[in-house]
Amino acid sequence: MSGSVRLERKKSSTLLNTLKRPHTVKKVRIPLTSGEETLMFPAVKNGDVIERGAKIASPEGEQGSPLFSGIAGKVKLVERTKNGNMVCTHIEVTAPNDFCQTASVLPELRKDAEKLPCRELRSIFRERGLLTTDGRAEPLHKIISGSPSTIKTIVINGCEPEPYVTSEQVLMTSYPTEVLRGAEILRRAAEAEKVIFLIEDAERELFELIKSKIYLLKWDRFEAQKVPAIYPMGTDNFLPGQLSINSAVLNASTAYAAYEAVYLHKPFFERVVTVGGECVAEPRNLWLPLGISIRDALQLCKGLLREPAKLIVGGPMKGVAQKDGEGVVMAGTDAVLALPKEIAGESAEKPCIRCNRCVDACPVFLSPVMITLAAEKNSFEVSREWNVEACIECGLCSFVCPSKRPMLELIAKAKKGIATGS
Repeated sequence: MSGSVRLERKKSSTLLNTLKRPHTVKKVRIPLTSGEETLMFPAVKNGDVIERGAKIASPEGEQGSPLFSGIAGKVKLVERTKNGNMVCTHIEVTAPNDFCQTASVLPELRKDAEKLPCRELRSIFRERGLLTTDGRAEPLHKIISGSPSTIKTIVINGCEPEPYVTSEQVLMTSYPTEVLRGAEILRRAAEAEKVIFLIEDAERELFELIKSKIYLLKWDRFEAQKVPAIYPMGTDNFLPGQLSINSAVLNASTAYAAYEAVYLHKPFFERVVTVGGECVAEPRNLWLPLGISIRDALQLCKGLLREPAKLIVGGPMKGVAQKDGEGVVMAGTDAVLALPKEIAGESAEKPCIRCNRCVDACPVFLSPVMITLAAEKNSFEVSREWNVEACIECGLCSFVCPSKRPMLELIAKAKKGIATGS
């Protein structure tokens, strides 16, 4: 398929160990701001002692979602001065000295879950702080609150074409019925007609598992489809043609979060994350609370075997490299990777040689070379003329570039320059 590539999967190491929920998380740190913009306001005070699942921040408007703590502990507000006023930028929750989190006792299943109207389902999504678990990390109720004619199909994206990442696969394998019931909740909330599960053709056992569960539930409005295990399959702009129209594309982990919110009254404060890479002592998938640091996530997998050349939040193609381990896991974090030098492929950046490989590789038919050359000179209007805003930031241009130019960083720089008018 044009504009795509089959990558080495490297998924077996994280599939050898079972999904685990650690109870030794000592601290979470949750940001309330994005750049200079304040997105959330504290719902707690300095020194408050809270339980796991307690509400800690509220959004500014109705379109936002509240935040909840993934651990029990003591609250500390991190503040700074802005325009003469004190603004809270982060909320830290620190567990007691023994930092031993007890398992939550879940309530009984909601008995009327299958009868709730769409408006009430959307209200639950908002009150429980549900966000999409993809790169957007947007409030779920905002995504599905279009008019009934807007969304015809809920697409549950089970594709994980990036190497190492297996969080969605492990979640669907461990909780297939719950994911299906969550997808049905999403369908009813969006007033959609059907649900389609997309599974990569390389994951034959998972595909058969989902098909068998659909058959047992006797839901004729559900179906499972195989798609090629190529990158960047699964992104909004790289789906089978018929699914790109009137569809809401959501991850399986979003469907599972919807199931927990409706059936178990559970707020959204944790997600499954793949912690892997050749430098990790025990690669595996973990239930991690939002706000846990990258360093602490790696320690939960028995630490590092050697010093990594690169720490990445996300997959190796679209993920964001970290300077240290202080970055935190958030709603859109599907993986934390620690890669050695021979895998990271770090080498000195060289000037563009006009080979055109990035143009041939681009799945949305852009010219990354022209966009990035303009971005290097801060000529953001030229980048706009080359349609940089249509870039899906899949990273294929960086992957094929023989000069190892930081294509994704330059594209992000151009988009930011256009947005800010600089």
